[in-house]
Amino acid sequence: MAIPLKVTGAGNNSTAQNVYRVTFSTALSSAPKIEAWDNSSTFPARDASGSTVAKEIFVGTTGNGSKPMLSAVATTSVAPSSAWKPASATAGSANPNRLKGTTNYVTDPTTPGAGGNIRFNACVEVPYDASVPSSSSMNAMIQIRYTYTGTAPAITWDANEGTEATPTWTTATPGTHGIRYCNATATVSDSNSWKLTLPDSSTVDDGAQLVTA
Repeated sequence: MAIPLKVTGAGNNSTAQNVYRVTFSTALSSAPKIEAWDNSSTFPARDASGSTVAKEIFVGTTGNGSKPMLSAVATTSVAPSSAWKPASATAGSANPNRLKGTTNYVTDPTTPGAGGNIRFNACVEVPYDASVPSSSSMNAMIQIRYTYTGTAPAITWDANEGTEATPTWTTATPGTHGIRYCNATATVSDSNSWKLTLPDSSTVDDGAQLVTA
């Protein structure tokens, strides 16, 4: 299949296990961690690695109680419950967790061998008083931290555009493709729909995620 694509099962109100997949060509020596960091590059380009978490997406606003907006859940071993997004961040590792560098992150429950993979889902919760336009304040990147001995693994990032029961994994290239968090009505064919509308009060979760260039 091809990019752009709409990711099957992405977001908070989903029990999907097959959403995003990261595959390692050689064995890891410890369980990988799912982190998120500031991205200073213009979408879909990304920084070489994360170093700061100063952007609004990590510090939050009054409207969401100053919490990180981006969350993830590891689904490698088991599917999550619906509405899996945690109310607050947990310091260190938790599954699921709100993401903020190495302050709050998710550790996968497995240690992949050669050719093995991890799977996860993600969501973003944006408050009514978030900065608009958010082209800079919401720029973030998901980063997988892993360890190995011997040969460094080649990493492949995939998104599912098939069904939960029969996934169709399409490979995305970091720096060439990225994730857009959108309204549920977003469609692949209409780039004008690739947006998330802020509520008048409280917060809104993304209703769809698209992988685009």
